[in-house]
Amino acid sequence: MNSVRKALVVLETVADLQPVGVSELAVHLKQPKSSVQRALETLHEAAWIRPASGERTRWELTFRASRLARKAGNHFGLREAALPVMEQLRRETGETIHLAVLDESEIVLIERLESPHAVRHVEPLGGRAPVLVTATGKAMLAQMPEADIERIYSEAVKADSQASAVSAALPLGELLVELRGIASRGYATTASWRDGVFATGAAISGPDRRPIAAISISTPAARATAEARTAHAELIVAAVSQIAEHLN
Repeated sequence: MNSVRKALVVLETVADLQPVGVSELAVHLKQPKSSVQRALETLHEAAWIRPASGERTRWELTFRASRLARKAGNHFGLREAALPVMEQLRRETGETIHLAVLDESEIVLIERLESPHAVRHVEPLGGRAPVLVTATGKAMLAQMPEADIERIYSEAVKADSQASAVSAALPLGELLVELRGIASRGYATTASWRDGVFATGAAISGPDRRPIAAISISTPAARATAEARTAHAELIVAAVSQIAEHLN
């Protein structure tokens, strides 16, 4: 693995695991600790990562890395179209709103608006998650042709141990049935990705009706009452339709 590629892989892994130390990164990447440490030092010197607050031996992304994630969304006007609608959705629900895009077999968070509540759930900007286990991921998969779903499912299982565990519990055939239900109702839900968090996600479609992104409402389980879940589902379906209109 050359030095540039190694540094980029380390940066992506810090985004996934932050705050994270060199030992955990070395184990996760199956790379020598000394090699990972050099990559961390390079990323720190370039201001892509910083020591986590109060933890000199653990690392997290800087605002510079978060800003890059935002620019990725700006590439096709997504962020500008989505933000006003996300603001409205946050006001209506009082919960954290996330905006994510698909990158191969993972979703990448490119924007978020935090809940005003003291108890809230927030994912790191630039963070990644397996497409099979998130509400945003499933919402986007549900809008894809079956051949694409099968390819992404296979890639996800190969690339991520958690996705492999999910595939063992949810074979492809069962996933396809679940995705048909999601496509029919227009939204996905999950309570399995983060403990104590209930998420409702819906895909944003482009002019060709294929998904280009997804938004989610992340709610602490204690506030995710049946009434709240119903309201969130209705609101998020309306929200993605509004964003798609702005884009298209």
